[in-house]
Amino acid sequence: MRKVIMAVAALALVAGCVESPEMTDAEWINELVANSDHCRASDLDGTGNPASGCKSGEDIPLPEHWFRQLTTESSPELILENDPVAGVCTVTVINQLEAELIIDTVWDGVFDPGSKVINDTRYVRLIVERDENEMSHGGWHIVSVTPAEHMLTYGEQEVFISSMTIYKEDQLIWACTDPGEFYRVDSQLPRLFEGDLVRMEATIDHLNPMYDPPFFVIAHGPLSDHSRHLMYDNGLYGDKTADDGIFTYEWYVEYTGRWQRIAVDVIDGDTFADQIEENYDSGAWGIRFLN
Repeated sequence: MRKVIMAVAALALVAGCVESPEMTDAEWINELVANSDHCRASDLDGTGNPASGCKSGEDIPLPEHWFRQLTTESSPELILENDPVAGVCTVTVINQLEAELIIDTVWDGVFDPGSKVINDTRYVRLIVERDENEMSHGGWHIVSVTPAEHMLTYGEQEVFISSMTIYKEDQLIWACTDPGEFYRVDSQLPRLFEGDLVRMEATIDHLNPMYDPPFFVIAHGPLSDHSRHLMYDNGLYGDKTADDGIFTYEWYVEYTGRWQRIAVDVIDGDTFADQIEENYDSGAWGIRFLN
């Protein structure tokens, strides 16, 4: 198996220029990826106020304020997993992200946050094919895509998404139990329109729970009022059964022109227990939706 590793930045000058017959297939694929919405980094920064306080018996409330802000993002690294001369190629796209978690755990009405370093790696895989009838990108186009998966680059990750499911008007429209699974971009991605009633569900694995709750699950996307909301396992807010391990958020879709990705994001309770310790621990899956 031949693997070719490339950096998208090296071909940034190609975008918008006259197509050159001298470009290789690998270079055309690189240009395709650089211009594709399927490969853009997920915006997990988010703003909003998903909830406040804590339930009786819980050790950890949500912070009074928290948000993530991106510091740097590397040019994507591309790994071509087979020779594109065959006209079909599997591509892995890797982004290295550095950010900060800004967190204020003291509920006193005063914004006096701490900061925790975030080093994330974002993975997404594509199947691309060459079609002689395609005029752009040397005939290459994206056929299938996996969910984008965020994992820690450094540090010990102990929280993981294990499933993500999307319903529209109570009808299942998308489900995933493996972030390596491919979905056809023309027929298998979720399709959402403004005003749709959508329910997103997720299940979580935690290797070493320390607190109650052991983690917080956050929905991201074209949500009502804010781009980030807490998901629940309490029989409320669209959740079907309390304490069954399925976390849910239900909403009417808004802002589809602005947000083109929907994601589930889990943050370890230990991360939210204080604003001092450098112990950021989180994972996320996200998929582009169509409208």
